[in-house]
Amino acid sequence: MKKYVVTCDYNLEDLVIEEIRQKITEATEIQQFENFSHRVSFIVPNSDKETNHFILQKILSLRSIHSVVELKGTFYLENTTLENLKAKVMEIDLPELKTAKSFRASAERYGTHDFTSIEMAKHIGHTIILRYQIPVSLTEYEYNVRVDVIGNFVFVGYQITDDTLAHRKGVGQGKYNKIERSFHHRAATKHTLAYHLLTLAGLKEGDSLLDCTCGGGTIVLEAASMFGDKIKILAGDMHEKAIEGTKENLKLNNFDFVETTELNARHLNETIQDYVLKNGEIDKIVCNLPFGIQSGKQVNMRGLYDQFLSSAAKILSKNGKIVVLTMRQGVFREVIFMIKKYKITKEYVTEAGGLYLHIFVIEKI
Repeated sequence: MKKYVVTCDYNLEDLVIEEIRQKITEATEIQQFENFSHRVSFIVPNSDKETNHFILQKILSLRSIHSVVELKGTFYLENTTLENLKAKVMEIDLPELKTAKSFRASAERYGTHDFTSIEMAKHIGHTIILRYQIPVSLTEYEYNVRVDVIGNFVFVGYQITDDTLAHRKGVGQGKYNKIERSFHHRAATKHTLAYHLLTLAGLKEGDSLLDCTCGGGTIVLEAASMFGDKIKILAGDMHEKAIEGTKENLKLNNFDFVETTELNARHLNETIQDYVLKNGEIDKIVCNLPFGIQSGKQVNMRGLYDQFLSSAAKILSKNGKIVVLTMRQGVFREVIFMIKKYKITKEYVTEAGGLYLHIFVIEKI
């Protein structure tokens, strides 16, 4: 058997577990890894080389994860010193290194210790050289030996991904779900979060999707990558720069089936009236609303949320759904209760860029 640990967005581990269940039928024992946040583990069969490669490609194509490590061992340190760490790492068998041409060591540390992550990597690398007699290469390595210390818990494995899969850059092992960008919005949503928002919206073939604060287009880019032209997608924003940037990004990816328009999220029923008359009411609205900092710092958040939700109710279909990401959860929740047009069906707390954000899933009533 092979065991993998994948990293993900904070507090959304259950959503990652569900994606793994749906897309990797070979996976068993799918669970939050050792009850740590940001991590999910699972086991897959260890078969022939071709089958193992096929399963790994499915893992790398998951949209909700950031990185992948093939787990080789775990242990607890009674004394969290470098010498103890090195000795315990030496006890873990890494048979692949016996025939490897080169390796590198990577390390991360969480908690209070008398050593740094850089010192960890240096000493572990030296230990591996002594045991397996193979050279180090920081760029042309065959295996990236990853060691994480979380308090006094340690896990060791091979890091499979070079860059975070959340960037959708399509380089190295992250060639899946590739999305090109020439325009980068300063408050862009992570693609992994965009995936979660779209999944929570329950999009299905034939649905129409609106992102009314599209910024650099992350949500509509992710939706177009997931569904192609099987759904109708409209991207809008009140800032011309955002619209033009989104157009550039859509063109780079040949997503010419996605429509764009300048609109005001406060007055959706007025600013996209022609689109609704032509295409029908909107089934799903998925957006990253202004947080009240950075681009939204001058905004009256209560007024914005009131006008947004009230106008959205006029263009949503009968069973329409809205999924939003916001940092002003208290104000947003109050407005929902005040206008009495929606019910909250799900709510999640997550983190991005050091900010704690709320995901609301609401349905029209």
